Amino acid sequence: MSIPAGDGSKRPYDARRRRERADEERRATRRRVVDAASRAFVANGYTATTMADIAREAGVAVQSVYTAAQSKADLLHLVVDLAVAGDDEDVLVHDRQAYAEIAAEPDAERQVQMIAGLICSIQERSAPVQAAYREAAAVDPKVAASLEAAHRRRHESFTVAIRMLPAHRLRRSPEESTDTMWAIGSSEVFLLLRTVRGWDASHYREWLTRTLVDQLLLPGD
Repeated sequence: MSIPAGDGSKRPYDARRRRERADEERRATRRRVVDAASRAFVANGYTATTMADIAREAGVAVQSVYTAAQSKADLLHLVVDLAVAGDDEDVLVHDRQAYAEIAAEPDAERQVQMIAGLICSIQERSAPVQAAYREAAAVDPKVAASLEAAHRRRHESFTVAIRMLPAHRLRRSPEESTDTMWAIGSSEVFLLLRTVRGWDASHYREWLTRTLVDQLLLPGD
């Protein structure tokens, strides 16, 4: 007996759709675990948080947490990456559309304003988690190595940003300008001003923008 052509053409499609649904479910579970870990790390600290705590917060089995990340250190790395990027796409900050828009802007002051705005957005999302990151680095060598690598990536992103600015407008060398932006725009300074000093988001943004323009750029023509 012959098999109708329609049956033969449908099976591969159904298998593909099943795989796609399974991938979507895995990604959704992973995101739920990462979001739960972020809340737990910020609320309780890295050391006091267990994988079982994260599983309960996410409403999943502990095995699902270990599927998302093999260890608590790996999970913290995912949490920080998500907080910095704002999504789970595997794209470096300086390869994103925001950087392309900064590069296309012809006015140096406006470029620095855009960079400051990007720093503000990243810090508002990630600074609380960065505090947990530093706590973890003090007790976990694997996290310490990840934090060092994160510092290097952040410095590389600022190196790219400084190269977008007109060289003749830089007050100092590109290397010192990069270090200046890297330090002023750090999570440590953000937390001092927003948490310890109690600045609101608009005050911080205005200060960061003004300070970066003053420190990085010579007066325009």
